[in-house]
Amino acid sequence: MAKYSQEFKLKVVEHYLSGHGDSVTGQIFNVHRSDVQKWSKAFKLYGMAGLELRRSKTTFTVEFKYQVVKAICEEGASLRETMQRFHIKETSTLRDWLKKYKENGIDGLKPKARGRPKSMLKPKITRAQYTQADQDKTHEELLEELAYLRAEVAFLKKRRALIQKQKEQEKVEQQRLQDSYLN
Repeated sequence: MAKYSQEFKLKVVEHYLSGHGDSVTGQIFNVHRSDVQKWSKAFKLYGMAGLELRRSKTTFTVEFKYQVVKAICEEGASLRETMQRFHIKETSTLRDWLKKYKENGIDGLKPKARGRPKSMLKPKITRAQYTQADQDKTHEELLEELAYLRAEVAFLKKRRALIQKQKEQEKVEQQRLQDSYLN
C-alpha cells in the first residue's frame, strides 16, 4: 500500500497553496518539505492526475526517451518545459536520461537486461560429424588447413578490434558534439 493517499496529498497541497510555506505545511502534516513541493508541482502541472497513486512503474520506449533528450539538447528546452510537454513527473528521470545519453549515446537509453545471464553450452562434436574427407587428408594437408584457420581467426580478431576502435572514436566524437551543444 502507498504511504500517502491521494486525499491526504490533496489536503497538503491545498494548505500549501493557500499561502503557507512548504516547511510550515510539512510540519503540520508531518511530511518532508520536499514532498510538499513535489506534490504541489505535480498538482499544478497535471491537476488531480498528478496526485494519483501509481500502480506500476511507467516504462518508456527508447524512441520516446530519444525525442525527450533531443528536445532538451537541440531545442534548448528547459527540464520544466520538457516535463510539461512530455508529461513526465520527475526531473530526475530527465537528468538520468541526459546522463546516459551523454555517456553512451542512444545505446544508453536502451533498457538493461535484467536477471542472471543464460549460460551457453558448447555443442559437442561427435565422430560421426567428421566427414570422410577430413579422415582422408594427409598430415601435411591437416597442418596447412590448421595454419589457414589460425590466420582466419587472427584476421577476424583484428577486424573486430578495428571496428570496436571505430565505435569508440565515434562515441568520443558524438560526446564532443553533445558537449558543444549543451555548453
